[in-house]
Amino acid sequence: MEFTIMEGHALASPAPQVLTIGKFDGVHLGHRAILNAARALVGPKERLAVMSFEPHPTYALTGNPEYARWLTPRRERVRIFTDLGVDAFYVARFDRAFQQLEPAAFVDGYLVPLRVRHVVVGPDFRFGRGGQGTVDVLRHLGQERGFDVTVVQPVEEHGHKVSSSRIREHLREGRVEAAQALLGRPYVISGEVVHGDKRGRTIGFPTANLGGIDAYVLPKAGVYAVFVEVEDAPDTCISHAFGVLNAGYRPTVDGRAFQLEVHLLDFDGDLYGKTLRVSFLRRIRDEVKFDGLEALKTQIARDCDAARALVGLPSAAQAERPRST
Repeated sequence: MEFTIMEGHALASPAPQVLTIGKFDGVHLGHRAILNAARALVGPKERLAVMSFEPHPTYALTGNPEYARWLTPRRERVRIFTDLGVDAFYVARFDRAFQQLEPAAFVDGYLVPLRVRHVVVGPDFRFGRGGQGTVDVLRHLGQERGFDVTVVQPVEEHGHKVSSSRIREHLREGRVEAAQALLGRPYVISGEVVHGDKRGRTIGFPTANLGGIDAYVLPKAGVYAVFVEVEDAPDTCISHAFGVLNAGYRPTVDGRAFQLEVHLLDFDGDLYGKTLRVSFLRRIRDEVKFDGLEALKTQIARDCDAARALVGLPSAAQAERPRST
């Protein structure tokens, strides 16, 4: 897939394109409906393209720190769009100059060079200075510039619109299964394994500490059953495993910073420097301060058995039981 950051204007496209435009934060079921509608319009020798913006427009316009983080940072969106068969992904800098563009200037500077034949958006799409550009304005400009516009209605789940804001709310409350229902897949955070205090190893539950996660929306503090993929794993390393993840401040050891620490079930090895993709499956419990490491160790063992039961693995005691001959 072609990936381009657009600085001030778009470069000429090598082929006509069907383009979808939006924040695509989460690439949730509503976004996928837009992508599916666009894909159905792509003709021979045409490309399916996506245009998004950075930083998050809500953060750029309001300064709300919640939107300094993404459900799907750029690297994750590139991965998802590639899997979905998108041919080109464009990111426009949502800086002050971009925000001041008149609707016609946006179309002439960003859409016309891309040889857009058809634009597919949601009904709430706005563009141009002060959000002056509505869907009707886009249609009018498209008629003048030679492209059509299709509007895809929102996807609903249990009578409510599927939206990134709802997914963010579910994650704030630890409802990872509800977030998964709107995303159409488990919520994922990727991070590089970095060195921590190695306390988990001393109590028999070594953990991989994830670094580089500041760009992600983080879930509510607590313990979760997760599925872990090791990116670019060599032959000597596992490629995936189930695990138990603690998200939070580690109050039992007087932690101060919010961290993600994951213990991989049935694995003991070196993961330092490797990138883990962690899919959140189920929430097990709240984060609790225990009276010492022994109490913590006992609870982690229970958490592991709870995770094993959730994903259909035998308990630790069953796994260690010798087979009869």
